Amino acid sequence: MTNQKSILFVDDDPSFIEATTNVLEGFGYRVIKALNTKECFSALEKELPDIIILDVMMARIDSGFDICRKLKVDDKTKEIPILMLTAVDKKYPFEFGHSAGDSDWLPVDDFLDKPVEAMELVDHIRKLLKEE
Repeated sequence: MTNQKSILFVDDDPSFIEATTNVLEGFGYRVIKALNTKECFSALEKELPDIIILDVMMARIDSGFDICRKLKVDDKTKEIPILMLTAVDKKYPFEFGHSAGDSDWLPVDDFLDKPVEAMELVDHIRKLLKEE
């Protein structure tokens, strides 16, 4: 059996998680779901995933930012790639990401805007997991 890669998917929209999980499982990934910060850290206590997909806006507008910074200073999780999915730039008039130049404040490995096409998401995951 092949080594199936695991994805921790953190988003507060259950419908989006389910639809995206179906796509990702179709591509052979195993998805661990978390609807909030508490579930995210609880899941990480049980298992470290190969990659984390993280929403920005959950309980607060910056919940994802906070999670990301905590993960990148923890020795157990700092090497796990983080792909941030967000609709923030569509809803609020500010720029963030690699082009904004503040990788200390938001140390994610990649960004995608919601809504995201399935193949674009899978391509970014493959790139971060070095599966290309």
